[in-house]
Amino acid sequence: MIDVVEPSKLFGSRVRTEVLLLIAILEETYASELAAISQRRLYSVQRVVEALEREGIVVGRVSGRERRLVINPRLPFRKELLALLVRMMVQEQSLMETINSMRRLPRRKGKQL
Repeated sequence: MIDVVEPSKLFGSRVRTEVLLLIAILEETYASELAAISQRRLYSVQRVVEALEREGIVVGRVSGRERRLVINPRLPFRKELLALLVRMMVQEQSLMETINSMRRLPRRKGKQL
């Protein structure tokens, strides 16, 4: 008999799955943004990101003071992974609502709130 894996733990743990989902949906992000959206401790998210980088699933590049994260564009199964993550995101309505309510672009200097 095959054990059915809970979708939220498909990639090992709930935090790891959330981090992958968020990186896929946001396309480019950084660890503190991931922690804020998922309401996890920054250290936990950083540990997951480091593991994903070691495994070659996620790559980071330094941009100013931030380390921007993306799904590895050279990953042989990147297209399939992204398709799976996007499909899984449909089940994560609370994360989608948080992402949609977020402002990701900087506000023009002096502009009213």
